[in-house]
Parts: sequence; structure tokens; C-alpha cells
Amino acid sequence: MTFENNFINHSREYIFLNNEALLNQRQKIFEKISQKNYDKKNNESIKHITVSDLSNFDYFYKPENEDSKVSIIDKYNYEIKVVNGICKNFEDENIEIRNLTNLDFKSFLNQDNYNLDDIIIDFNKIFLNSGIFFNIKSRSKLNLRLIHNTSANFTIFQNNFINFKKNCKVKLEEHFNLTSNSINNINYNIKIEEGAEVNHNIFQNFSNLNKLFLTSNTVCEKHSIYHQYTYNFSDGFVRNFHHAHLNGEFANASLKGCFFLKDKNVCSNKTNIIHNAEHCVSDQTYKGILNNQSKANYYSNTFVAENAQKTEGYQLSKGILLTDNCSFFSKPELRIFADDVKCSHGSTIGPVDESALYYLRSRGISKNEAMKMIISSFIEKDLKNPDENTAEQISNNLSNYLKSL
Repeated sequence: MTFENNFINHSREYIFLNNEALLNQRQKIFEKISQKNYDKKNNESIKHITVSDLSNFDYFYKPENEDSKVSIIDKYNYEIKVVNGICKNFEDENIEIRNLTNLDFKSFLNQDNYNLDDIIIDFNKIFLNSGIFFNIKSRSKLNLRLIHNTSANFTIFQNNFINFKKNCKVKLEEHFNLTSNSINNINYNIKIEEGAEVNHNIFQNFSNLNKLFLTSNTVCEKHSIYHQYTYNFSDGFVRNFHHAHLNGEFANASLKGCFFLKDKNVCSNKTNIIHNAEHCVSDQTYKGILNNQSKANYYSNTFVAENAQKTEGYQLSKGILLTDNCSFFSKPELRIFADDVKCSHGSTIGPVDESALYYLRSRGISKNEAMKMIISSFIEKDLKNPDENTAEQISNNLSNYLKSL
């Protein structure tokens, strides 16, 4: 079944089908894909991906679900459960949450992220079936736990919008709990308003019969801070593409992550930060542990506009290969058009330090514990997360990963 036939056969299940502007874009995408107008050789967005991977599936989506809910733990702590792409509508003095309608979606067509030349975004437009709006109100101080539960055989193509209003301070912890044979193509448009501070932790941990395509585009206004940490412990296919635009002076953004792969797992990562204003700071750091025949890639890009003087931009990628059959490809890139900047990039990939392993084992430490100490140190050195709860979760997941070696 071709992707166009799949779309036609299930057209009644697309909640934004009667949006004329979106239908026009869908038609253009049909033409582009039918003409094979995607340069796979030079386009890192589709490494390890074929059109059949995205279109040959049994589309199943049921928007009604009574299990989604918003739980208020206390005044500053909320747990939001999204089930099969749907969340309960909710609003109080701190936060507004609602499922998007056809009219809401018109604004998304003008978002930078939704006009990227990216086959994943294109398929999000074709099969779009859900979307959620999150509005964090000014001066709110919140801890948010966002849980995505996807049932077996579900296909979620979702476009979400998160607005962090002025001077709010938020810790957002996001979990993807996917069951057998599900596909999740989720796109985020995030706005960090003036003075807002956001710490965003993303946990990906699911079985090998699932696929997750996660794309985000974050716009940071002046004096705002956005720190994103992505932790991939899943056995399924994962593609993380994260973009940030520093549009106001003294904005600060970091896109960091780590992945732990085994068997024949594949993880594709890309980060991109664009400096459009002076006195901004960015950091892109990804690290990976690979075993068996797993594969990973990481593409990072820092763009500094001519007017973005006094910029600081840093990139780093490191990988540990536990076997000769796994592979990790890294490509850092700097594009600088200003002359008063501090920018750097670096990449190192190799096996475990045998001398460090020998030293620890000579002190009576078991091989498994020694490996855990080396890998933990490797991860924490450049990815230290200030959230104690997050650190504990990472430690537990790392222990489970090492048991499988």
C-alpha cells in the first residue's frame, strides 16, 4: 500500500482533514514524494529511514480515550497523562491545557518548524490526527510531569504548542511509554518568553517494536533560559531532531542528550541552534554508549548571524563503542557570520578505556561495577543535570542497561 492510498483509505480519521491550507500542502507533499524529490545522500534528516518505513503501516487511531487526565499533586506539581494523543482539557491560575481544533491548526502552518524541508515533518502534515496546546502562565513556578501512553498498534501524528509566558520557572519531565508496534510522530513548537526559565527532561524507554520521531522547535526571547536533556534508553527506533532560535539578547539555550543502544537498535539525533541576537549562549552536547550491532548518528549545527555579536556557542559529541560491530557517526558544524564570538566544537569516539577498567578491577571492583562507574562518569562529566530526581532515574536505567551487556 502506498502512502497516498493509506491516506485516502483512512481520510475520515484525520481531525484536520477539512483545513484547506493543509490540504494544499498535503497535495504538494504527495507530488514531492511520488517524484522521489528527497536527496537522501545529502540529507541527514532521513538517514536510516525509507518512505516505506513511514507509509507502510496499518493506520489505527481512536481520539476518544477516558484514561487521559490532569492530576494536581499540590500547588506546584502537576501530572499530565496523554493517552493516544489526547489529553483532558484543563485550566487553573497556573496552566491551560486543551486539545487543538481545526481552527487552531491554521497558526501552525506559519511556524518555522512546520515548514522545514524534512520528510518527517511532511508525513506529520499528511497523517496529522491530534495536537495539544499548553500555556504556562506568567510568573508560575511549576514542576510538570508529562506522560505519553500509546496503545498497541496505534499511530500518532501530533503537533503540539507550548507557550512559557514571561518570568515563569518550570521543570518539565516528559516520558514516552509506548506499547507494541506503535508509531509516534510528534512535533513541538515551543516559545520561551522574556525572563522565563525552563528545564526540560525527555525520557524515551520502550520496546523494540515501536518507532518515535520527535521534532522540536524552540524560540527564546531576551533573558530567557531553556535547557533540554534527552535520555534514550529505548529498544525501538528513535529520531530526535531539536532546533532552537535565540531571538532576544542574553538568551541561553542548551540541547543535550545521551543514548544507550544495544542489539540492532538505531538512534538518529540532530540539534541546531540559531543565534539571531547579541550576548547569547548555546551548548549542544550528545553522548552515546553502543553495544552489539547498534547504530547512531549525531549532527549538530551552530549558526551565528552577522548581528549576533558577543556570542558563545559550544558543541561536543562523544561515544563509547563496546563492540567492533556497532557504529556512531558524528558531524559538528559551525556557520559563523559575526566576528566577536567564542565558538568551539569537538567529537571523540572509541572503546572503553582499558587502563581505567584494569585499575578499577585491580582494586577489587567487579567488571560490571567498574563499567558502570566508567560509563556514569563519562555521561555525567558534560551532561550533569541539576535535578536530583532525574539523576536517580538515569542511574536506575543505566543499571538496567549494564545488566544486559
